[in-house]
Amino acid sequence: MRSVVLSGLFIVSALTMNAQKLSLTPQVGFENSRTSVNYNDIGSFAPLGGEFNPQVSLRLDYKFKQGFGPYIGASTSRSGVLYGFNDIENGMNAYTATKANMQLRMEAGYQYTTKPIFFNKAKQSTSTSTSKTKSSGKGSCGSYSYRSNCSRSYSSRSSHCQSKNTAAKKAENKNKGGWVRLQPSMGIGYIAAPKTDIVTKTDGTLTAYEYRAGNWNTAFLTGMGFEFGRNNQRLLNVSINYFAGIGNMDKQTISSESGIKTNYATLESKASGWNMRIGIPFTLAEKKTAKQKNTNKSSKTNSCDRIKTEYKYRCRMQ
Repeated sequence: MRSVVLSGLFIVSALTMNAQKLSLTPQVGFENSRTSVNYNDIGSFAPLGGEFNPQVSLRLDYKFKQGFGPYIGASTSRSGVLYGFNDIENGMNAYTATKANMQLRMEAGYQYTTKPIFFNKAKQSTSTSTSKTKSSGKGSCGSYSYRSNCSRSYSSRSSHCQSKNTAAKKAENKNKGGWVRLQPSMGIGYIAAPKTDIVTKTDGTLTAYEYRAGNWNTAFLTGMGFEFGRNNQRLLNVSINYFAGIGNMDKQTISSESGIKTNYATLESKASGWNMRIGIPFTLAEKKTAKQKNTNKSSKTNSCDRIKTEYKYRCRMQ
């Protein structure tokens, strides 16, 4: 467990130093787990059925420009079931079942984040076409009067300036309104499970057995996240995830002697479930490109203003 924590801290520090976009998302929600027991290979049954439990989690993800990136996190888990019985021969029918204690689950994997899908896409396309129609009869740097003998020399630069402004308006319209990003992910979960799955307790002549069902230490994780935002701001993250225990799920055998007879029982369990989480993402580190874009935009605007002033002055002089 200590090595896992140290590895996680090393990864976090490395990502922070070279971060393209590092995000931290605290989440709350619930988890529905189902743990089944197979007793003497007769058949599987769930002693507690499907159980809902509250869940809190913390997730740190790193995203490259292409949208791919790793993630690490931690969450609570309570999928274990304590299955107790006294008689090995009749353990499938006479038993007690209780929830195991809450555990800490470490998570790590890889995810992909799509580009924003805007909710008002149709409205934006309409406004863009309207703006194109309106701007077709005007100069790109503003409307002003000039002589006809200036129009030929001005037309080349005017069209160049107009194309820049049109592209800027398109980019500006794309950054407006509400949007959603899809975030499919896949990874591995780890729990520091106890070494023994079966505990035997003796009280006088009575022997009690306790089998820790769903006592997995590694699990397969997959899920889909939905990140909602508006303009350039990320507002909310909703995710639905699935897990299935794959490690430390081998068959366990119990034996007891009754006179000259020895009784055996084999137990095996499976654990799986799904959870739903809601959280607010926080951007910890991101390369500063917004300021450069704003600087380029302002320089283009100043360039257009200078062209406008220059040709207006020349036309008046003529």
